Amino acid sequence: QTVLYGSGNSAATVVFERINERLEQSGVSGFANAVIASAERRSLNTDVKAGTQDYYMRFAGSYSRADDFSDGDNTPIHSKYKRWNADTEFAYTPADDKIISFTYGRSDGEVAYADRMMDGSLFDRTHSAIKTDWAIDHALINNVEAQWYYNKVDHVMDNYSLRPFTATMMMKTPTASNPDRRTQGGKIVFDAYFDDANSVIFGIDHQQDRHRNRISRNQPITPYETLARITDGEFKKTGLFTEYEYKLNAKQQLISGLRLDRWQATDKRQNISVMMKTMPNPTASLTRKDTLWSGFARLQQQNNNSSYFVGLGHAERFPDYWELLGGGRQSPNSLSAFNTNIEKTNQIDVGMLHKAKLWQGSVSVFYSHIADYILTDNLYGNAPMTKKVTRNVDAQTYGFEADISYDLTKNWVTGASINYVRASNLSINSPLAQQPPLQARFTLDYQRTNWHMGLLWRLVAAQHRIAVGQGNIAGQDITESTGFGTLALNASYSQTESLDWSVGIDNLLDKTYSEHLSKSGSAVSGYPQIGKINEAGLTFWLNANWRF
Repeated sequence: QTVLYGSGNSAATVVFERINERLEQSGVSGFANAVIASAERRSLNTDVKAGTQDYYMRFAGSYSRADDFSDGDNTPIHSKYKRWNADTEFAYTPADDKIISFTYGRSDGEVAYADRMMDGSLFDRTHSAIKTDWAIDHALINNVEAQWYYNKVDHVMDNYSLRPFTATMMMKTPTASNPDRRTQGGKIVFDAYFDDANSVIFGIDHQQDRHRNRISRNQPITPYETLARITDGEFKKTGLFTEYEYKLNAKQQLISGLRLDRWQATDKRQNISVMMKTMPNPTASLTRKDTLWSGFARLQQQNNNSSYFVGLGHAERFPDYWELLGGGRQSPNSLSAFNTNIEKTNQIDVGMLHKAKLWQGSVSVFYSHIADYILTDNLYGNAPMTKKVTRNVDAQTYGFEADISYDLTKNWVTGASINYVRASNLSINSPLAQQPPLQARFTLDYQRTNWHMGLLWRLVAAQHRIAVGQGNIAGQDITESTGFGTLALNASYSQTESLDWSVGIDNLLDKTYSEHLSKSGSAVSGYPQIGKINEAGLTFWLNANWRF
């Protein structure tokens, strides 16, 4: 339903936007936030902006830490973490619709994983960008947005920093993997206004991505810091895009978009590790080039209290680093998945929203057919000689979501929502893996002057449609899952116009449960072996927010 934010958005696009408004007058403004919670969680967060109408400086920073949480049976889960970030911005704002800004930031962290044999002991990230959003006085073009960005992530996974080292068949000595990734690119977008009925957004974007790695199989004797980094993959992408809006009348619009992307990927791996053996890579130094297209058309209409839409879309997704170079293969007889086909999605979306005096609600449904869906299959072939492959299959998904809220009285509001997805692997007529089950939420809220109280009841059905060992790079189906229900309470109090307090209890009944899309537990010394990672048990939290 959009082509403005990059290619390959086969399911959805999530955009995080920070409002960079010009200061109305000289001064300082911002907020500070603090959270304390169960499992010794402590968080501090602040965002401060100072300047004049023409210039401002901004600083945003946070620090958060937590110990291992425990599930409803009081079983500890290997999950402690620390993280911090510091971001700065300098901006020139000569008018309300003109800005040039420069941003620079650093962040790092560490996290213990319950689902794998290694933990993340380093997430050192550096990012910078320069951006302008500039209104211009032109017969057709009325705004230009341009940006350039640079990101560098230095990451370490090891089996000794955040857990007691224990030798295994796969890792007999302390082991560390140190990948790093550099991503840089730019984008320029033009807004063209022809008349009251016709407007166009068009532009070009470019991105370059380089991935390197170095691995020490015996960290005490050969530290990874002393090893040379080896590039294993490079990606480049250039895209052209446009979105056009035509107003059929005052309440009805037709919006359409088209995008073309030229992708290039180079396999830099000279060797591949298979079952503890190093073998020559059959696709070493090969470069593949693909041209992808995406497009959509959406008709939408608004009435006094309602809006409706119907949209048709096509999206093509280039395989990502893990699907091409992450160790999988296209078949049991191959060693590389570098020639995996692009994924092609065709989808229809229909929905409506309605607002009445006492209630409001929305409903949307979709149907999608995916050609050459990229499936990760860890158990492909005949047992016991199964292998991990990355292969293309045809698939279909369809589902719906709906929500409603109702004003019971002046102070009481109740609400409900439900969503469901059903997906199938059409190539072998079986369920498609890694699909969430039917779930519903019910809320009850009370609001009076400065006070608010809320209750959330979440119900999740069992999931029996699974494909064991299949999924994607994020996870694979393990077993069927049982349904569960959880309760949560929260309350807030606005002490002043600038100071708010809130408190809550999650998983009020201290249920022991796991999400269907959870993962299987790995053997971690000092922790019970678990078949599937559970969510946290009874959890208290307290939040304070001060605006100034």
